[in-house]
Amino acid sequence: MTAVSSVEAQARLQANLLQIWGRLLESTDLSIDDDFFDKGGDSLLATEMMLELERLVGKPVPETLLFETSTIRTLTDKLTQTQKLELKPAVKIGKVFNGGTPLLFFHGDWTAGGFYVQNLARKLGPELSVIAIAPHGTRDQPMLPSIEAMAAERLPAILDAQSNGPYRLGGHCVGAAVAFETARLLMARGEQVELVAMVEPLWIVDGEFLKLPQTSSIQSNEAVTPANVDSDPIILEEYRECLLRYSPAPLSASLIIFSSEFDGRPWSQLGSDCELFEVAGGHYDWITIRADNFADKLKSRLLRARTAVEGQNGG
Repeated sequence: MTAVSSVEAQARLQANLLQIWGRLLESTDLSIDDDFFDKGGDSLLATEMMLELERLVGKPVPETLLFETSTIRTLTDKLTQTQKLELKPAVKIGKVFNGGTPLLFFHGDWTAGGFYVQNLARKLGPELSVIAIAPHGTRDQPMLPSIEAMAAERLPAILDAQSNGPYRLGGHCVGAAVAFETARLLMARGEQVELVAMVEPLWIVDGEFLKLPQTSSIQSNEAVTPANVDSDPIILEEYRECLLRYSPAPLSASLIIFSSEFDGRPWSQLGSDCELFEVAGGHYDWITIRADNFADKLKSRLLRARTAVEGQNGG
């Protein structure tokens, strides 16, 4: 492809994306340097946009690309300059990433790309950077037989993204369990883990997911639900089987657990120092409609964890 044809192709792609974004975001005042999420894009709109983008370019586009390139200019630069686009297991969240000690967040969204992490990163930043860790079973990612195997497989990508500690980990749904086991692997390497934040972690008793012993009086906003887990029943069943076989051992690390639908109390017995927040609601509430509350509590807990570590180290 010549330089002229490449420029022309990029210009056509930018023009087409402007039309798509304008329709999805219901805006006629957009430029190629506007951020999709700053302009009102959410996880559902991002999923629809990526589907249209794939039809436009005629090839698969990994969801992780939108974590790094959430403007039309940067997105088309990547699409026209890269021959093969691969899903990255660990991705720094665009301009929100400030180079500080990040939160490694296992988003657990195997059906819709985990785009909700973009908004979550904005709630946590700029004090707390975020690296999104993709789950297994998405696109061309193989499904693994156990939670421990998932953690071990993701460890090299994590060490590549953050070569040394202290480490801060978090995760939602099954991702919370993978984060828990990844913390164990890091500590076995002699690394310092400040905190593991577990959002709606799943615990199985007698083959059933353990739910909070209360009737929810708060209905989740379906418009902000990151994923429909029933959309891929095969992957859902494989994750369920992984959890049925999983028996987590205690971990000498600080935990903070956020529960709305599923009971987090069994997990709270496994950490050396644990704080548990329970409110009636839905599985996605802490990372969507309660994201501000989640961010405030997590920031406060991280500050306390760091102070405790500095005291132990004589800092």
